[in-house]
Formats: sequence, structure tokens, C-alpha cells
Amino acid sequence: MQDRPVIWFPRIVGILTALYGLSAIARPDVIARHGELDSPDQRRSAVALLSAIIGVRDLVSGVAIVVAPCGGVLLAALTARVAFDGGDAVVFGRLLPTPRARRKIAGVALGWGGISALSMIWAGC
Repeated sequence: MQDRPVIWFPRIVGILTALYGLSAIARPDVIARHGELDSPDQRRSAVALLSAIIGVRDLVSGVAIVVAPCGGVLLAALTARVAFDGGDAVVFGRLLPTPRARRKIAGVALGWGGISALSMIWAGC
């Protein structure tokens, strides 16, 4: 029984990823605020588009992690998640408008990528 929470660790990562995806779709202002893209000179449509893209990607990858069978399929879903977060860290870490926003978003992306990578240990269930 002690191993049960560990077995579910990748599934929890998937659920949290999917929930974040839904929040990004429903509330694009969250990504805009954290990325410091909410200034009056930023175009709202661009921020909404970015949030929707990230939201759909995270929703789909999170659900894939939750429903994937143990083993190679779950490992592949987690690998994709790590790649997405690594890409976010590089892109947002270079292109956001302020150094503070670049560090913050890159750090969050690397943190989630690390959590997803760690959960790969239990992908074999």
C-alpha cells in the first residue's frame, strides 16, 4: 500500500497539467500577467491566442498522461510534456519583454519539466 501514491504521481502531474491548460483557455489574463504581457501597448488578441495555444497543448498533454497505460505510452506522454516545458523555458526565457518575466516563466517551466521528468521513474507503474 505504501507504493500507491508513487504510482499515481505521473497521473497527478497529468491532472495538474490539464487543469492549467483549462485555466489558460478560460483566463488568458493569467499568462499575460505572469509574462508581463498585459501592458496597454500589448495587443489583447495576441495574448488570447498565445494563452489558447498553451492551454490546448497543456490540456491535451495532461489528459494523455492521465489516460496513458503504464509503460512506454505513459513514458512517451511524459517525454512530450518535458519537451514542451523545455521549449517554453527556452522561448519565454529569451523573448518575454522583461528580464524578471523571462526568469520567472523560464523557472516555472523548468520546474514543471523537472516534476514531469521525475514522475517518469514511476511510468512503468
